[in-house]
Amino acid sequence: MAVQKYLCGPCLEDKGEIEGIVYCRDCEEPLCGKCKQDHERIKVSKHHNLCDFADVPPQEIQELLKSLIACPSHEKEEVIYLCKDHDRACCNKCVLTDHRKCEEVRVLSDIVHDLKADCTGLKTVLHDLHQQGERLLEHERKHEEFVSEIESQVLSSLKTIKQKLFDMYAQLENEVLTAISEKKKLIIEKIKTNTEKSRQLLNDIKQQSTYMEHVDTFGTNEQVFLLQRQLTKDAVCRLKSTVGELDTSRSNSSFKCFQNSSFDLLLKEIKNSLKIEDFTCETVSDTSDTDNSHDKPFPERIAQLQSTTDLSIIPMLDKAKCPDPESCIWLDKYIVIQLSEEKALLVIKEDSDFVLSKFSCNSIPVSVSKTGPTDMVITMPYAGTIAFAQLRFGNVQVVKELKTRVPYNDVTINAALNQYICLSSTNGQIDILNNDGTMFSEIRLHSVIKEFAQSGLSFFTLNSYTNMLIMSDGISDELMVFNLNGKTKLAFYHPEITFPRQLAVDPSGNVYVTSNRRSIHQISPNGSIRSVLKKHEINGIFGICFNSTFDKFAITGGGRIMESKAYMKLYQFN
Repeated sequence: MAVQKYLCGPCLEDKGEIEGIVYCRDCEEPLCGKCKQDHERIKVSKHHNLCDFADVPPQEIQELLKSLIACPSHEKEEVIYLCKDHDRACCNKCVLTDHRKCEEVRVLSDIVHDLKADCTGLKTVLHDLHQQGERLLEHERKHEEFVSEIESQVLSSLKTIKQKLFDMYAQLENEVLTAISEKKKLIIEKIKTNTEKSRQLLNDIKQQSTYMEHVDTFGTNEQVFLLQRQLTKDAVCRLKSTVGELDTSRSNSSFKCFQNSSFDLLLKEIKNSLKIEDFTCETVSDTSDTDNSHDKPFPERIAQLQSTTDLSIIPMLDKAKCPDPESCIWLDKYIVIQLSEEKALLVIKEDSDFVLSKFSCNSIPVSVSKTGPTDMVITMPYAGTIAFAQLRFGNVQVVKELKTRVPYNDVTINAALNQYICLSSTNGQIDILNNDGTMFSEIRLHSVIKEFAQSGLSFFTLNSYTNMLIMSDGISDELMVFNLNGKTKLAFYHPEITFPRQLAVDPSGNVYVTSNRRSIHQISPNGSIRSVLKKHEINGIFGICFNSTFDKFAITGGGRIMESKAYMKLYQFN
């Protein structure tokens, strides 16, 4: 590899090619031994900053340093002042022509001296952005693996069919593999696009970080300060915007193999036995806006009452009080119910009408949320804690209690990223926690959403089909739909929905909400609404939960607040 030669600048002007021995940072050119002596002897240049070539910044950084100190309006002038009225760096000419009437024009060196320019904050921001970029890249890699696993599962199903149905197998294999190929092609194309954009983002972040390191090393305090301003106003905003766009366009399309009939019936209906359909999997996150093209048919479903459990007979610590059941969840074959103003959870088996067990909490629970097949999170905001628990043989067992920085009133899970999304009505904020309970980030809520969340009668959940958060408000009788960036998508109001409380979402993205008007409503992803359950004998519905197959659901209500018997009712769809 050839070593770069630095030829003396003054000698080159005289058409002489003499290798330089030092570099003058002020003149920005190499000097030979003779020119160095002349440089040190001449009064104008005797105090110039000379250095070894090893300490010369790269040409790109030299240009960056020049651009930082150059006046944007007068290329040959250096900026000396900062006009805070216009938020603009300016030279002597600018000050005389454009900023004479400005009230606050300060000398740049004085500002730098007072502030003591430091790049630590920006380095941290760039580091965080780099980590987010890495996570986005890792997300795409894992999703590609996940899609390949789905393909393997479908191929395994095909082999099983092939053993029983030789004659029809060729046709089935052709149809299924063609569908997979087409869908996978589209998915992989998006993954590759997102992967490339993520790599470009990381390269951009690395470049900005490199600029920061070099300017910090080779630049003056003024240049460091100006680079900070430049990056803060331009690069960091652009990088954050890019991260937001990549976060919004994450891959989320997948496919699922649906078996329409048992293998013994495939002889008659082999052609329609397997279908490859679009599927938004729970292990993939998407912060994109709601897409109505994903909406599935809005089927008519009629619910029939299966059983009723009288909760009013449950012994209370205060014998004069009646239980007030609120939120509920369905874990395996059990329904777990949270009681308001009582430090307890109730567990009822789906095929019985009596309470199987009662779990005493350390503080009054405000909500209980399902986070896995047998996992749950219990919020206890009055104690400033949330409890991670499991249901084992019909009994609640706390695995870990976590002290939170703010009181959380409700928790939902983002299974795609293995994160917990926590609502604090007291503070009007939503935090995202890692699966170990550590803080990941805070969702910056629009002021409208923040006010909505502070009602104190809010429940919320994540619609994994649309990847949107839905929040109910028992005071305004509204539902709010917004994305994980805190941007409002829809404020939903319907005269039939009063005092909405707990929410539930099915795999098709339909939202079920309880209403104090003795009804339950289903809202499709595009906002269509109809009544699922409307019975005169139902009073004061608070909680709703579905079983894993979404053909049964339980509701809770009544109690002291409604001046009626507390109950849990179990329904099944026909």
